[in-house]
Amino acid sequence: MLAMLLLLGVASEQVAAQAVPAAAESDPVPLRTLEGRWCQIITDLPPSKAVDALPAAVEAVVPQWIAFWQRPADCVDGWKMTVYLMGDKDAFRRRGLMPKQMDNFPHGFQSGRRAWAVSQPSEYFTRHLVLHEVFHGFAAHVFGGVGPTWFGEGTAEMMATHKGEGATTRVPTIPTSREAVPYWGRFKLITQRREEARLPSLEAVLGQREQLYVNVEPYAWSWAATVLMTMYPEYRAELTTASSQMQSTAGEFTRDFRNALQDQWPVVRGRWHLLLEDFDYGYDMRRNRIDWEADQPAWDRQPRQVAIAAARGWQSAGVRVAAGTKLNVTAAGRYSLGTQPRPWVCEPQGVTVRYHRGRPLGVILAALVPQRAADSNILPPLQIETIGRGTSFVVRQDSWLLFRIGDDPSQLADNAGGATVSFRLQP
Repeated sequence: MLAMLLLLGVASEQVAAQAVPAAAESDPVPLRTLEGRWCQIITDLPPSKAVDALPAAVEAVVPQWIAFWQRPADCVDGWKMTVYLMGDKDAFRRRGLMPKQMDNFPHGFQSGRRAWAVSQPSEYFTRHLVLHEVFHGFAAHVFGGVGPTWFGEGTAEMMATHKGEGATTRVPTIPTSREAVPYWGRFKLITQRREEARLPSLEAVLGQREQLYVNVEPYAWSWAATVLMTMYPEYRAELTTASSQMQSTAGEFTRDFRNALQDQWPVVRGRWHLLLEDFDYGYDMRRNRIDWEADQPAWDRQPRQVAIAAARGWQSAGVRVAAGTKLNVTAAGRYSLGTQPRPWVCEPQGVTVRYHRGRPLGVILAALVPQRAADSNILPPLQIETIGRGTSFVVRQDSWLLFRIGDDPSQLADNAGGATVSFRLQP
């Protein structure tokens, strides 16, 4: 997973230049080579359907990477990676195929056209790790470098998070369940930090400088940041442009990327906050996309109504609300959630036979998203208010106001109908 190994220096190039030595007669672990168009895998793992299909998985995803990043088809002409996929590191040490400086890495790393990956407890995670390291090599060849931590590791995670195997492998994807991606663990970590109220600010993620091979947590945040940047067409365009700016230093790269979105940055930050509030298996990127203008006016304190669709996530009320404002909010409507085993017909108070995140399914919710950046690298808990048919509350800080119909963010596609939410000053 480590993109660039400055510590390896010449030693890395010496290892990369070696041919695969024949095993000594006394060596109990033979190595075998799996050849593909863009990847050669040298491994001590025994033959299996999953391992032997890894070159085909790489062959399937490389054209998808090219299309995603809008590069010409010939951009990979002459490029091929060698991946050392290791069940027993000693088998590679004995042959001089593993840099001594990186002896204790737990997962993988890449340098030039060589990568090293440790076999993981699941077929999915092993395949994910191989794709992650090969994408680093792709980026180095096609982009001219891998970029700063958030970009390099985030894009490699995104381009390796897949479904299928062999020739049916497809990227990028949001995993649908824990069972689909055993031992991968990114959502487990995000959920844990959310429950601990320790979610990082976007600025903290873009500025991270950790030695990633000893700490897997930054991969989850880097991946989440690149998911955010591909959810919205205007952000994705800047991310694609940034992939051609590898001549910049890490600091310059991130500064230029932020500057390109400077007018929108408060909204980018707000969308990040709401993404982490909901991000989990099966997250529907399209239906959870928030229409949100950066220049929303301050609320004029006149009564307003907004229509809220059941088939979408958070939806903006179109105004900013000052700290200390006491709002009275009411809701009306009838809508349905899901279709199996039957549609759940709901009204604003929700249905108490099912719950999501401790609230009745279908209940109307409000979110107050702070306009200003957090004072620390940790996001403050969002002010989420349960509206139901109606309630009053005080806005704690200058905020944007958003509403939604409470449902699992992965289960919006088969919802129908909506509600009308009205808000006014509480006398």
